[in-house]
Amino acid sequence: MGVAGETLAAWFLTEHGVAVLGRNVKVDGGEVDLLAIDGHSRVVIEVRTRTNAEDPIDAVGHGKRRQVATLGRRIGASRIDLVGIGLGRRHFDVHWVPDAL
Repeated sequence: MGVAGETLAAWFLTEHGVAVLGRNVKVDGGEVDLLAIDGHSRVVIEVRTRTNAEDPIDAVGHGKRRQVATLGRRIGASRIDLVGIGLGRRHFDVHWVPDAL
């Protein structure tokens, strides 16, 4: 499910002018889901995918947000975004929160 969510998130962001540079990028101390460039900003994107009715963004707790922010700083990101993908049987919803942290 995570791979499908990351694929949809990368497609969605590309459609909105964000250049996705890499997926599952290894960083000292962890891994970031997506690394991208938006204009002149290097962006780290955390993706959450859910199949139930709750907003996937709500599944990114404070600890995970701190970890993603730390990893983002290590690779020079100036922005951290969150993307929630809600998967239904015949549709999907995207909740993009730019500059979330």
